[in-house]
Amino acid sequence: MTALPEQIDFGQGRHLALRELDPGDMLDLIEAAGSALSGAAASAWLSYAQMVCAVRAVDGVPVQMPATKDDIRDLARRIGNEGIAVLQPYFLASDEQEEEALAIAKN
Repeated sequence: MTALPEQIDFGQGRHLALRELDPGDMLDLIEAAGSALSGAAASAWLSYAQMVCAVRAVDGVPVQMPATKDDIRDLARRIGNEGIAVLQPYFLASDEQEEEALAIAKN
């Protein structure tokens, strides 16, 4: 992961405010993941969820750190496909990780 900008602008007037997750945030994310971390795709799921949870505001509307898998999924939907696409270069180190993350997103 590279250093995150405070905000990413994309699409027609859309923007995401970001911050890096601290160790406490990561522990909260792992707890929220629950059973998602016991499957074969756990690493890809966690990487994708980390990217989603780094978003602190969508189009100027603040969002809280998701507390459940459903909250993470709902935030991902608010971010949308274009938003995820602009986030990926900051979080996915390789084409292989990107393919894994996209496969998780499709499921």
